[in-house]
Amino acid sequence: MNGAMTYLDLDMLINGSVDALLLVLVGRMIHLPIRSKRILAGVLLGEIPVILVCYSCPPWTTLSKWLIPFLMVLAAYPIRSLKVFLKVFLGFWLFSAGLGGFVYALWGWIQFDKGLDHNTLTLVKGTFWILPLSGFLWWILQDRWQRWQTGRCRLEKNLFELEIDFEGDGQKLINFKALLDTGNQLKDPLNGNPVLLVQEEAAAASIPDEIQSFLEIPWEESKDPWPFLWKENPNLMKRLVFIPFQTIDRRSWLLGIRPARVTCFDKDGPHQIQATVALVKQILSSEGEYQALLHPELLQKGGDE
Repeated sequence: MNGAMTYLDLDMLINGSVDALLLVLVGRMIHLPIRSKRILAGVLLGEIPVILVCYSCPPWTTLSKWLIPFLMVLAAYPIRSLKVFLKVFLGFWLFSAGLGGFVYALWGWIQFDKGLDHNTLTLVKGTFWILPLSGFLWWILQDRWQRWQTGRCRLEKNLFELEIDFEGDGQKLINFKALLDTGNQLKDPLNGNPVLLVQEEAAAASIPDEIQSFLEIPWEESKDPWPFLWKENPNLMKRLVFIPFQTIDRRSWLLGIRPARVTCFDKDGPHQIQATVALVKQILSSEGEYQALLHPELLQKGGDE
């Protein structure tokens, strides 16, 4: 009986090298942290189908080929959201299909190992449609992935790490990401500081207790909320401010807090910015990519003023 001889160690070496290359390549493209131990874990998981091909029955081999790539991505990168996972997996699959799958499929399709006889060429002519169809589907998916990546890169250029210390004692710090919003033109009506819009939910744990108590007062529906502040706690006059803003159909107010310190982290390092923090109840990013909107003047002015 004729059969092909294969060496398991050589197959594992080739498969592991290609898997490592693909995982690192995807991580670089998506700007994910590359950690050698996690990449190694992903590579080791990728060896399971190779071993099963030699020592297991077809159902388990087929199942592993579908399941293992998902586990490889989860093991290789610290992924916290479904969207990021799908993006990484799609990128991993596209690179696999583009770099390795095409060559492997072409080799088996034309059957170089058996030579180019008449029967082989007949098979090639009869299944010729598979190659352009696969190429077309691959092009559509990679184009979609590239557009996805372009949008992400644009977003990352306008994202900044911020840290807020409301009390100034360094006890209850809040760290989050803020998106540069050129449409944010709000300013503190009393001191003129630019306004930093922050999700109330994201800042809740760090807001001082006396301000938390004031948030429970139903001042939002009032046309003039300033009397609430004077009556409830006059001591908060230096720390709180009501910021007017105009919607399409009405004029409303945002509650602003003057924190002791706001630190912005960018490519030049950390620096202090003078800002009034306005709390908003709505979710600013449905995917959780940022929790605040940064006034453009906060970047123009830079450090302490």
